[in-house]
Amino acid sequence: MVKKKGKSKRVCLKDKYKIQRRVTETHRKQRKAAKKGLGNKNKSKDPGIPNSWPFKAELLADIARSKEREAAAKKPKSYEDLMAQSAKAKSEFDAVPKLTNLDKAAKDTGVGQQSRRAYLSCLREVIHRSDVILQILDARDPMGTRAGPSVEEALLSHADKRVVLILNKIDLIPKDAVTGWLNYLRRSFPTVALKAGIS
Repeated sequence: MVKKKGKSKRVCLKDKYKIQRRVTETHRKQRKAAKKGLGNKNKSKDPGIPNSWPFKAELLADIARSKEREAAAKKPKSYEDLMAQSAKAKSEFDAVPKLTNLDKAAKDTGVGQQSRRAYLSCLREVIHRSDVILQILDARDPMGTRAGPSVEEALLSHADKRVVLILNKIDLIPKDAVTGWLNYLRRSFPTVALKAGIS
């Protein structure tokens, strides 16, 4: 037995042109409504926040708080309501425990330890490979731009290494200040003054 063929998808031209006319008419009406500001009544629904979003709970909490604030802002408030809200906010603020200096110091010690270790390991390798180590100091603040005492002690522990201090940007400070800094810095290491101007 021969299988029946499915229904053909061919359409007569009269129906095809009729569909095309309807589509163009609908598009024209939509453009006209958009110009008037009516917009499309069948707007697509907001899909929301995907479950794979990393901070979805915090984002939803922020949205809920902002909606509460908007709703509260719309309501007219009396003086008593404002006073009660202020007292509530003050009690919530006082209930939060304050960080002492020791807590802050303990918190800061954990931050950036890995980057500090990486920096020190790179510094040790550079010291190991080099014969002469140049320390560039800004003439405006030589002690602020100088390496810490622990780094200089590490440099002095190697007998075969030489340290030279370079005082840069000497044209930005008076000459008597330059000579004073040179005299002071030459007590510890050989120091060279440098003017890094372009002209």
